[in-house]
Amino acid sequence: AILFVSHDRMFIDHVADSINEIEFGALTSYTGNYTQYQAAKAMNQEKQLSAYKRQQKDIERLEVLIEKFRYKKSKAKFAQSKIKYLDRMDKIDAPNADLKNFKAHFSSRLRGGKQVLKTEALMIGYDQPLATVDLTVMHGTRLAVIGPNGHGKSTFLKTVIGKIPALSGETLLGHQIEVGYFDQELSDYKSEKTVLEELWDMFPELTHTQVRTVLGSFLFTADEVFKSVNVLSGGEKVRLSLAKLLLQRANLLILDEPTNHLDILGKEALEDALSDYDGTLIFVSHDRYFIQKMATAVLSIENGKADYYPLSYPDYAQNAQIVKTETVIKVTTREQSRESIGRLTKQLAKLEEAITLKETELAEHREKRYDPEYYHDHAKMAELNDKIDVIHNELNAVLKDWELVSSKIQELEKPKSKMN
Repeated sequence: AILFVSHDRMFIDHVADSINEIEFGALTSYTGNYTQYQAAKAMNQEKQLSAYKRQQKDIERLEVLIEKFRYKKSKAKFAQSKIKYLDRMDKIDAPNADLKNFKAHFSSRLRGGKQVLKTEALMIGYDQPLATVDLTVMHGTRLAVIGPNGHGKSTFLKTVIGKIPALSGETLLGHQIEVGYFDQELSDYKSEKTVLEELWDMFPELTHTQVRTVLGSFLFTADEVFKSVNVLSGGEKVRLSLAKLLLQRANLLILDEPTNHLDILGKEALEDALSDYDGTLIFVSHDRYFIQKMATAVLSIENGKADYYPLSYPDYAQNAQIVKTETVIKVTTREQSRESIGRLTKQLAKLEEAITLKETELAEHREKRYDPEYYHDHAKMAELNDKIDVIHNELNAVLKDWELVSSKIQELEKPKSKMN
């Protein structure tokens, strides 16, 4: 038997077969993993709310009858029976609304250019190189930067924003790109100021009411706005940092481990706050559930290599093994090599299918340029061109993967040819 407490939703999803939730002073048991618990809890709350509303209507109807007949001699006995019935009734409570979730919505001040960020032979590191990054990030991308600790994830973010210099190469931000940065170390929040002063000093053009409203949406209410920044907990500092970020209204958000000090409710609140964000997102995270929900592309930095995948996290995870096969192949037996060739051949076939689909999709979108619906409408044509650029980048990424897999198959087949 295993009993564990965790804020890692993916871990809970993979390990747990039952969940006990402690909330509002009560413990409730659920069968299943985290995903099943979420569905069951939502269903229970919906049923409880329906039952509560039905009972409230019954109570209201009975109270009207009691008030109508209690002073009439002929109906007094009837009224008294209804009063006793109400007194004996098992009252259904309304579902508890969770008041510990912050509510926010991130938006950008400017749309900015369609090409948001481009790095060319960007070598990142401090005393020695950690990796060289080549990528292009288009508008609307949600890029997850993943990899082991100490391999260059945070270093890459800090290099992009100019916090540390690149060892070599270039970083190019697109037209009218405004950057908002969240630092996992929260070093900027060592201050004797109050929470209210910290936020207001950064945005002095806002009124007192506007600042209090924003702080309230991040759960800083009443006297909590007068707390010193230095005494805030890790989670409170995260919320204050996110409040600053929200007011910046940047069109490129760069977040370094934003969920580190948040509990599950806080993580889900952050996901909701970013779900409709109209800008571009680049973030470092070890929270696989958060990555899976947010990412539309992945940058993997590991062992001196930086590989970009224009894929969702589940698709990346499915294909990630291809990149690592080279090291594995060197130590495999002849039988293992044959199995690796089989796996890679299947992968190659899937990639060829993906290339065909992407080429077809690209051709269809390019054909639309000659459609009057588009060439007579400047806005639609701009959107179409943006989409064509995205598809073109996706096709190039798949072609790169195809070349990589093909070369690995050739390397594996060389010893086999010699033996024959």
